[in-house]
Amino acid sequence: MAKPTLYTKQGTDKAIAKAIEPLATKEELARASAGGKVDLGEYAKRTDLAPLATRADLAGYATRQQVADLPSRADLAGYATKSDVAGVARTSDLTGLATKAELTGLATKADVAGVAHTSDLTGLATKAELAEALKRVGITVCSTEAEAQSLPDGTLYFLVSGAAPAPSPTPGPAPAAGPTLVASAAGQVVGQTVTIKVDGKAGDKIVIGLNEKAQGTPANLTVPQGWDQIVAPYWVGTMRAVVITGPWAPTVTLTLSQVAEIGWAAASIRGASTIKAGDVKKRQAPPTETTTCTAPALAGAGVVLGFAFERTSAVESSEQVAVSAGWEKLAFASQEGLNYQTVTLARRTGSQPADLVVTYPNPQGSNGLAVQVIAHA
Repeated sequence: MAKPTLYTKQGTDKAIAKAIEPLATKEELARASAGGKVDLGEYAKRTDLAPLATRADLAGYATRQQVADLPSRADLAGYATKSDVAGVARTSDLTGLATKAELTGLATKADVAGVAHTSDLTGLATKAELAEALKRVGITVCSTEAEAQSLPDGTLYFLVSGAAPAPSPTPGPAPAAGPTLVASAAGQVVGQTVTIKVDGKAGDKIVIGLNEKAQGTPANLTVPQGWDQIVAPYWVGTMRAVVITGPWAPTVTLTLSQVAEIGWAAASIRGASTIKAGDVKKRQAPPTETTTCTAPALAGAGVVLGFAFERTSAVESSEQVAVSAGWEKLAFASQEGLNYQTVTLARRTGSQPADLVVTYPNPQGSNGLAVQVIAHA
């Protein structure tokens, strides 16, 4: 026997309300008992419900929650349609095509722009036709030297060689334009002869600056034959300087009229036709100098050298003697014992004319002069 279901008062009320919900209300029953009609205009008829879906029809449809993350029509607006991709290649269509890696090293359009097309070769003879033509005029075509050497003496032959032609020799460096400095040197000597050696070769020129201790009877220099004295003996205080130039030789020997204390500096120049000197400036000439010797600027194209001559008993070394900007010190004849004559040789590195200013470590206001020389092509 089924166990009875017990209800509370509230549960009973709810059960009764649910049971009578589809039943007519008191008002509706009152109108019906009074002979009135119930207005069924707002109620649906069976015919109205016929086209509506039943629970069975809706069983296979998705709920709102199930389609919440699916794209809408607006979301798909920018995507391609079937017709849009109808002509696009599939992966299977690309099978057999070369990859970028496989095309690496192959000629581009630009590489083959000047190569002949098949149509360009129309009318040209083939190898076979050329061989036949040569054969008709008595010329044998040989593929190797051995084949050619086996032919009878007097046979005309044409040797087809696959060897690449010998490369053209690499041209040598272009000759330097204008004169160039080759080498320089400096030294001291006490005697009646001065032996000078500077690197060079036949055809070069050499320029030499000599600075001697002045004496009551000067030690005059005998200028070698074929040489030029471009600065005459210039006497300042207790020193006398001279500059000469001539053809280069492995050893240049200069002779004086008597024994003297001599400091010298020399340079060899290649490609010069003439060497000329500029103005000489001594320390006492305005503006007067004490710790410097200035060689006035010399204009012109070529190799420009500067000589500065000084004589002092104060100790000084090459490291203490400096040249002005735009110049390079090439050689320095330093003091040796009581031989106090010094000679500074410098080369102008700038392209524009400029004074050469040689600065010494000790002040001295009388024994000093400087001059520039230029070697023209």
